[in-house]
Amino acid sequence: MASDEDGRAAIDRELADKLRGHRDFVANVTGSQQRQEGAARPVSHASSAATFDSGIVPDAGSVYQGNEHEKSTEDEQDVAIGTATTAQASVQQHDAVDLDNQNAEEQQLEPDENDSDSALGSDVASVTTSLSESIWNYRKEHGRTYHAYKDGKYIFPNDEREADRLDLQHHLLRITYANKLFFAPLQNPRRCLDIGTGTGIWAIDFADQFPECQVTGTDLSPGQPTMIPPNVKFIIDDAEDLWLYDEKFDFIHARLMSGCFSNWPQFIQQAFENLEPGGWLELQDYGLPVKSFDDTHLGTDVFKWGQLLCEASLKMGRPLGSDASEQFQGWMRDVGFVDIQEKMFMWPINTWPKDRFMKELGRWNQVNIAEGLEGFCLALLTRALGWRKEEVDILVAKTTTDLRNKKIHAYFPMPVVFGRKPFPGEVAFQ
Repeated sequence: MASDEDGRAAIDRELADKLRGHRDFVANVTGSQQRQEGAARPVSHASSAATFDSGIVPDAGSVYQGNEHEKSTEDEQDVAIGTATTAQASVQQHDAVDLDNQNAEEQQLEPDENDSDSALGSDVASVTTSLSESIWNYRKEHGRTYHAYKDGKYIFPNDEREADRLDLQHHLLRITYANKLFFAPLQNPRRCLDIGTGTGIWAIDFADQFPECQVTGTDLSPGQPTMIPPNVKFIIDDAEDLWLYDEKFDFIHARLMSGCFSNWPQFIQQAFENLEPGGWLELQDYGLPVKSFDDTHLGTDVFKWGQLLCEASLKMGRPLGSDASEQFQGWMRDVGFVDIQEKMFMWPINTWPKDRFMKELGRWNQVNIAEGLEGFCLALLTRALGWRKEEVDILVAKTTTDLRNKKIHAYFPMPVVFGRKPFPGEVAFQ
């Protein structure tokens, strides 16, 4: 058990070093004194775009204040500097991996049979001002909180623990996509809509990249920061309702939204209608259950876990994983999109690949999935399949064990599908 805990601590320090430009997550992943004392989650985000796009790491104590980066308090700087020093010592234990110039396109990988890295332990630690109070009155269930607006539509938690995981996941996706925020061939977008914006971190990064573009992020939960770039706004809205925007968009982005919609074709139709001619819709999502090239995933608990989540989501009328993402191209074609393209990426479940980049990606993903595992399961399995909390805990424990097993060469398919709304009179050739 000690080796598991040491391995977990080393990986946490490594991740903290890579994310030191993002102060919110540094405080969470390093177990800082501020977190231990139960400090509230900050309402501002440091822009991660500088870390990934310019190659310059922002000062560890900087926070995003609209258009300015200002120093935080001296105490906060001490925490960040101490974290970075500890993390640098840990990084020496592993050869550095270039995460900036590679992507994680789906490919057949050779497993690392000689991997001696310590596995992670099974005990992974885990807006508008006009909103009515009812929106903030979150639903509490099995020790987790869920959105109150349109209660029950989104089946994953919205608490601080999940918000921290979502921010980690954002950086994981940037590594997966070679630091890209999108793949559609945009040219000077003026208006962008981010559906299911979550913590708002993608919308903020996109706004930093396109300062002349007005970015709107929507979500069912009011968990976004208030100190943001001037070209960003967040609103609480249900993307399944009728869209009533005053102007049309050049780009509509929806990331990891499978399991959220009861009628995907209707969502895609509304996106089509709210795009300018020549505008793009991009769907970045995931596949579930897991796959492998050598069938080592078959009969495992991590494979069964994915099957159960898909079964439960279908029973709730909101297809999840591959039940949704494998249909994206057909649904987009049916409503009239052209130039539809799909790029397929992959997330190894742990450090099983021999390839050093994929091994590092698996290290990050193992933390991401293990941290979110309980939240993925609770609402779906208790509400849809009638499981007891204790049964969910057993499944989570078994799945966590599989996530640490490097003999299971499994991965999550990560598709990206994007298409263009044609210009008037344009003839589609597909």
